[in-house]
Amino acid sequence: MQEEIPQANPKLKWWQKFLKEVVLETLLPAWFVVTFLAIPVGVRGQSMSPTLETGDYLVVYKLERWFAAWGIRPNYIHRGDIIVVKPPSDNPNSLEPLSQYLEGLPLLNLLAWRIPDDWTFRPYLIKRVIGLPGDEIEVKDGEVWVNAQRLREFYVSEARGSDDAMKTVVKPNTYYVMGDNRRLGASLDSRAFGLVKKEDVAGRATWRLFPFSRFGTP
Repeated sequence: MQEEIPQANPKLKWWQKFLKEVVLETLLPAWFVVTFLAIPVGVRGQSMSPTLETGDYLVVYKLERWFAAWGIRPNYIHRGDIIVVKPPSDNPNSLEPLSQYLEGLPLLNLLAWRIPDDWTFRPYLIKRVIGLPGDEIEVKDGEVWVNAQRLREFYVSEARGSDDAMKTVVKPNTYYVMGDNRRLGASLDSRAFGLVKKEDVAGRATWRLFPFSRFGTP
């Protein structure tokens, strides 16, 4: 007698179907990817011009950040890398008004609700790594000096302002970051808010997805 193969129950309850198709097959894999592997990030502002412009979309590689946290590859960030990082929490220059991000939302306009000016937050920034732990950094006459040697920067804007900075020794587990746009006042970076912590780095921006005309390594 032929053995009957049990059939899966086609009539799953709604919550079982939701758990299977939405949570297990969609949300959980998406959470795993953006938490441990990579995440797309959009560029807003001109602080990294001409390398990056508003509307560019980048891939931020996150797996190596976890490797560093686990002690597998602790020194994965190098000078010249473009990273996504939060500025230091103890510096007032790190805070931005929440209103400039949310007041354009249709729902807020419909409710005629204005966000208070004192509501601030610490945004993620896209910057280039200039100084590594142990480096001595100085910015004078628009030029960057690392350990008393002028840093050759092919990626910066042609116009350079006088946003100079005194000598700074980069502490362990921190980085000195700057924007590629060196016009006066164009980039809020370590010259204003100081060193950024390794733990506040979300990852390196390793690939540009859009626009397609500039697809590839930024």
